[in-house]
Amino acid sequence: MAEKDTLMHDIVERGILASLGILSLTREKAQGFVDELVKRGEVRRDDSKSLVDRLVQRGEEERGSFRKLIHDEVARAAHELNLVTQADVKALEKKIEALSQKPPAQ
Repeated sequence: MAEKDTLMHDIVERGILASLGILSLTREKAQGFVDELVKRGEVRRDDSKSLVDRLVQRGEEERGSFRKLIHDEVARAAHELNLVTQADVKALEKKIEALSQKPPAQ
């Protein structure tokens, strides 16, 4: 049960980050955000490039984590629903091909 709570916490956290735009953060958006912080005096100009780099890196990490989370959840749901996979279809195609190569029984 604790695993489900942790998973739910991760989903909620990523949802919040997504709503803040961290998952769609581009270098241009980060640069604009940091430039605004520099104008307001909240960030020194000397620190702006490293801050932009860190924001972009964080966005990339979050996108990767989010993709993995979605992939894992879809795979889990497909398994629980007993859906046919591509591997299942390929195995059946091979069996059909093998059967079609056999001479007809007489």
